Amino acid sequence: MASSSSKNSRYHQHRQPHLPDECWESIFKHLTHHPHDLESLSLVSKHFLSLTNRLLTHLTVFDPLLPLLPALLRRFPNLTSIKVPGSRYFTGDINALLSQIASFDLPSLHSLEISYQDTFPSHGLRQFSQKFPTLKSLNCSRMRPNLVLIAECFPNLEEIHVTFTSFYPETDLQVKALTSGLKKLRKVYLSGNYILQDSSIFTLCQNCVSLEELVVRGGIVTLELIGTLVSLKCLTCLHLSHSDISDEALCALADGVLPLRELSLQGCKGYQYSGISSLLRKCNNLQCLDLQGTEFLNDECVIELSLLLANLNVVKLSGKNLTDLSLFAIMRNCPLITEIRMVGTSVGKHKLEEDCLVVNSHVKFLYLASNSCLNDESVKMIALVCPNLEMIDLNHCRRVSKGAVEVLWRCCCKIQRMELALLGCELSEFQFRVNFEVPTLLVLNLSQLSITNEEISLISKSCYNLKELNLNYCYKITASGVKQVVKNCKQLRMISLYYCENVSCDIVSWMVLARPSLRKIRAPRCSSHIVDQRDYFLRHGCFVEWIPKELSLIMKWSDQIFL
Repeated sequence: MASSSSKNSRYHQHRQPHLPDECWESIFKHLTHHPHDLESLSLVSKHFLSLTNRLLTHLTVFDPLLPLLPALLRRFPNLTSIKVPGSRYFTGDINALLSQIASFDLPSLHSLEISYQDTFPSHGLRQFSQKFPTLKSLNCSRMRPNLVLIAECFPNLEEIHVTFTSFYPETDLQVKALTSGLKKLRKVYLSGNYILQDSSIFTLCQNCVSLEELVVRGGIVTLELIGTLVSLKCLTCLHLSHSDISDEALCALADGVLPLRELSLQGCKGYQYSGISSLLRKCNNLQCLDLQGTEFLNDECVIELSLLLANLNVVKLSGKNLTDLSLFAIMRNCPLITEIRMVGTSVGKHKLEEDCLVVNSHVKFLYLASNSCLNDESVKMIALVCPNLEMIDLNHCRRVSKGAVEVLWRCCCKIQRMELALLGCELSEFQFRVNFEVPTLLVLNLSQLSITNEEISLISKSCYNLKELNLNYCYKITASGVKQVVKNCKQLRMISLYYCENVSCDIVSWMVLARPSLRKIRAPRCSSHIVDQRDYFLRHGCFVEWIPKELSLIMKWSDQIFL
């Protein structure tokens, strides 16, 4: 029998079809929705490990990764993008880091982000440019940049992000030098630049005739400037946030017949309904519209404008004059809408009958945080109208109970992310009673909720595929509740326990050993025990973060003021 079994085994191995690596890569891409999903595949075999290594294209460099960086750069040869976050997460020498990266062979690298650095790394960028002169995207936001050096080092740039955080006289000259030297620019983001002159934009438009995306923050949008912008016949994305712009300027922009797909007038002043309606009548193919901070907007305006936006995918609105009438009019009149952001509005103020609602299967993302009128009835209406919802933000919706969340879980079978911080704080007597599976939920924010160990245990059993869980300020949670989460959620990668006063730091060691999938833990409080074992946790693949005691006191004091 053993001999026969062995022969059958060899027969099946011989008959097993061989798939080219390209086929396996295609299969992996279809099976995974996030780079983290590749981790389990990489453990199957050395062959799968080599394939998944080739599929990782983005790398973020934090302090804990620095000792491993050479190994990571050798392991992932197809990196296309490297991000170095600000001083909170990276405290090393940015010049030395860029020089180190430049010593490796990364033929596919075309994007670099070094935002929020304390100093502009001129030396490091020069060395980096010698190895990667064909870099196409550079993000150096939130620092004082040397635009002349950038133009010299990276003549093939197609995308650049720059933020001017303070006034200095040479800004306008630097922008002109940048745009004169970078003829291939297609995407330009100049945020925080209240001091830029029209002449800089004129030079930009004259030199970068292939410009597709332009973000300019602040200033006065004149008719002359509009005349320059409409000369950019490839312009599909225009952000003029926090600017002064008149109805005449908007009408002139409409007459330019630009192929705009994305428009942001967030925080803009000086225009009225007639100006924006004239523009939207001409921009028939607009897909993304941001009118946050527009003071004159009310339900009547939004209802009329929604009739002009048949191709809209994303809309962002704000203001207490907007209610359920605006929300459901968008869902009804914009059949392709996928994302609606109405933070700090009055959704929930007007009751709508069910027979007035139209199901929109395209809506996937709803941002409804800080809606003081939103209640359970409104949330239940949303659950009925948006059956394919994947993400909802109900942070600081104090009149929404936990029972409404259960309705969302039942009705929206594709829900993946829920933001529920400070949910129903005016209805603290309600409790989660979920007794059904929610296998799609991956990210859950329950911070500042009056939630018990029994409730979090029920949630972890139902939402067993959770990868990220935020329990900050959940003062009723103890180590027992946390252990239930770690035991039940076998794919958990991040858990945040800031200010969980009844959870001891001793549990951190147990979590790291009990759940190998954990990659980040925000400890409940700072202690010498955590600090001393940080390297030990890193060797197990988990980064443990904590708030220093001094900062902890400041944050707790400020939270008590603003909550």
